[in-house]
Amino acid sequence: MKKWLRISAMVLVFIGTIVLLTAAHNKEGAIVLQEPEIKIDVQDGIALLTETELLDELKMNQLYLEGMTKDELKVREIEKFLEGMNEVAAADVYIDLGGQWHVDVETRRPIARIIMNSRPDFYIDNTDEIMKISAYFRPKILGFTGLEVLFDQRVNTDELINNDSLKTKFKLDQIYRISSYVCNSAFYDAQIVQVHFTKEDGFVLIPRVGNQTIIFGEAPSDDAVEKKFKKLTTFYDEVIPFEGWEKYKEINLKFDDQIVAKKK
Repeated sequence: MKKWLRISAMVLVFIGTIVLLTAAHNKEGAIVLQEPEIKIDVQDGIALLTETELLDELKMNQLYLEGMTKDELKVREIEKFLEGMNEVAAADVYIDLGGQWHVDVETRRPIARIIMNSRPDFYIDNTDEIMKISAYFRPKILGFTGLEVLFDQRVNTDELINNDSLKTKFKLDQIYRISSYVCNSAFYDAQIVQVHFTKEDGFVLIPRVGNQTIIFGEAPSDDAVEKKFKKLTTFYDEVIPFEGWEKYKEINLKFDDQIVAKKK
């Protein structure tokens, strides 16, 4: 009899615990959420969107509304939405024990802007992925022009995304190599303001200081790009201090192991 009473008591305690936990869970789930604490981690100081703009996106897509409870918040759905945004590289959404919820976002870093008269501009980011132009902020980055001679009018930006064969066909892989080198060099990031493409000379660099045309040619590999910029650096270090910025009209980097410079 005593054993049966002990078992009954244990069952009652267990059921009571479950009831209390369920009630606590229901009470916690009914907590009305305040606006999230939003943290945006930007790369190289380029903030493609603000905390207010991100919150507006959540509200506009009804992923967060005033009066929403903890149970109504769809954390994974919000993360998936944020990571699908053009400006976002990664997102983490979570709720702490006090019921405050958080949105941590890392934005993407565009390093080249493709500019064409015949179609909308787009970016290439620092992971070699294509981005559409941000609706919120348009940073001043290295612009590439003259690519109309390569592009089929029927190809749009959506088709280029994640299509390596099209990227190669339209030399977007070469654009990435050049812009990545420029972006990671304090000197050339300040000195090179535009890159123009022609069928005759390939990529042509437009400098901020000096009136020279810098014929870069093709960029078939990272090693080739580095060698060409090292040749240009040698010219700047060893020729310009003695000859001046205005003496030469063209610097040609297309040839192996030499620089061909034409005087005005």
